[in-house]
Amino acid sequence: MAEDTGIAWTDSTFNPWIGCTKVGPGCDHCYAEALDKRHRWKGDTHWGAGKERMRTSPGNWAKPLAWNRARLKDGKTHRVFCASLADVFDNEVPLRWRQDLMDLVADTPALTWLFLTKRIGMARKMLSGASDHRSFFLTANDDYKPPANLWIGATIVNQEEADRGVPKLLATPAAVRFVSYEPAIGPVNWAEYPGIDWIIVGGESQQGGAPREFRLSWAQDTISMARTIGAAPFVKQLGSGRGLKDRAGADPAEWPLHLQVREFPTNRRPDGSDKERT
Repeated sequence: MAEDTGIAWTDSTFNPWIGCTKVGPGCDHCYAEALDKRHRWKGDTHWGAGKERMRTSPGNWAKPLAWNRARLKDGKTHRVFCASLADVFDNEVPLRWRQDLMDLVADTPALTWLFLTKRIGMARKMLSGASDHRSFFLTANDDYKPPANLWIGATIVNQEEADRGVPKLLATPAAVRFVSYEPAIGPVNWAEYPGIDWIIVGGESQQGGAPREFRLSWAQDTISMARTIGAAPFVKQLGSGRGLKDRAGADPAEWPLHLQVREFPTNRRPDGSDKERT
């Protein structure tokens, strides 16, 4: 549920709870739902409207504190994807859990937290509500002030979702705003959205059945348009069904050279200075 990950754009994953409800086409072949059905943690599944979400153990919650202590010593970058088996902004999650999560973010300043959601329209409201018990997150006008170590991302799979979701993302305060264009199932004109800091792109990977179409031209266009708007492009995978050795098409050594692009965004420090893009 935490730490080990094969996700190329993060160093660790952390799941404060497990469970969610499908809300869009990007959810159609949800790997997290499949894992939940397979493992039946605590003897039940946790997917769908009305299903109780499962909070993970205190031992699991302690892991980011250990990572933070290690990073304070070695000074290395440590990105934490939260949550790969849930959605931070799921409205069926108790407010108290989200408050505890925001406390954890505040207590681990050496970690960079990545909140990726399919409910970006709920992000600002829920972050403010979860944070108002910690004055650290409030301005003089009681507006939500994001912590410097929190990046907010939206899953966007096609132009329709981009038109609906990207303006909401850009209206959400965050140290870095990013998009996960995965599974990419249609082209997107990213040039329309200056203000995005990072665009991750990838085709769909399937354990069984056929993945939805992912054209390599969508990845190439994303790289070009990302640079046009000042965003860092990151090609995660080309997806299944391409006859590559890596089942998800996630080994850059198997890709055309022009798609072997994995950049990270500049992260603004609390003092206003910039870290170099890596």
